Amino acid sequence: MGKNVFPTFLISCRDTNLEQSIDFTRSKEELLSNRIKELNEILEAIHYWRGRVFSLISRLADAYSAKASLSLLDNYDVLAFKRYCYIAGKLHILSQYDSQWAYNGTNIHHFFSILMSDSPELLKYLIIHRNEIVDVDVSYNRKDLRPFFNANTLLAISGDFDLLRERALTFLNDEKKLKRDKIRMPDHQFYVGLSDKNIEKMRSALSILLEPKYARRAVYDTEVHFEYYLQLQVLMYAKIAMIHGFDLGIDTPISPKELIEIKPLGKYEDPYEFMKEFDYNLSHQEWVRMWNERMANIERNKQKKSPLWKKWFGLA
Repeated sequence: MGKNVFPTFLISCRDTNLEQSIDFTRSKEELLSNRIKELNEILEAIHYWRGRVFSLISRLADAYSAKASLSLLDNYDVLAFKRYCYIAGKLHILSQYDSQWAYNGTNIHHFFSILMSDSPELLKYLIIHRNEIVDVDVSYNRKDLRPFFNANTLLAISGDFDLLRERALTFLNDEKKLKRDKIRMPDHQFYVGLSDKNIEKMRSALSILLEPKYARRAVYDTEVHFEYYLQLQVLMYAKIAMIHGFDLGIDTPISPKELIEIKPLGKYEDPYEFMKEFDYNLSHQEWVRMWNERMANIERNKQKKSPLWKKWFGLA
């Protein structure tokens, strides 16, 4: 079997088989390849800061995520996969309209594309701005562990192993953890292994997530264009281990080694001008403030140009 074939349907938060899932991914990618008029309207709205700009950027991110997935499904083109993951990952960052943007959601949704791209710039961004993404000291709240989980992933990426180990053990040792969160135990067993720089512990933790039952449960409702044929936690954590120099030797149909290996592209290109404006050295709040100011200025100018009678009747 060639690696361009993914016969295993894991699970999907919206579909019931592999064919349906791939069709859905194709429908989202069509924004870039077939719905050119709609794409140009989105880009024009972003360029002139009209409407719900951050939501439009999020739509672009989703389309490029779909394109990255199809690069694997159709041709197993790992270079194209990384290129589109870079675009999707950067657009995901730019689509966040507030600081602490990983307070909700899953670590896979926020960080998978960024890490899979092997982009040094995006990796550096996660490390330098980690406290703007989510407070890495966020306390343990059993009722909602999303920020706690996301912070731990950023600690793992950053190599802050002492704090990571302490927080991972806090979760693992909690005998009253909610049933829904127990599926994240292998993640935190991996973190302990990473903190201890113990390859066998890391490999053992991820091997649990490669068992069909756990592979499906863990990946459910994380990243819709990938979850139905890849074990995303294994890929992401094995990549984090590789960042710190640990090769776990993982290579399976749902977690192929080519996606785990760190091989940055020679060049990463931004397809749109607004992406080139982003300054990795500035805080995310500065980016949001700049764009909000632009949108506010557009609205003020629009109000000035409106006929007086429209203002009287509240139509301006």
